[in-house]
Amino acid sequence: MNLSVDHLRRLHLAAMVAWALLAIPTVIWWHDSILWVAGISVYANFAAHFSAWQGTRAESATNSEGAP
Repeated sequence: MNLSVDHLRRLHLAAMVAWALLAIPTVIWWHDSILWVAGISVYANFAAHFSAWQGTRAESATNSEGAP
């Protein structure tokens, strides 16, 4: 999977806006929902691992470009 930096930047901006908007119903209505808490926990784990994977890809590309 080859995602451009601009595509990832837009994806992260959209996700940030979506989660900011979801904060409102979370505080008002869903704060006692086990299913909602499980869902955001799964998303948080996915997002953290995706970010780490992208970081290692970038580091690997930088190291391979700088190698003699």
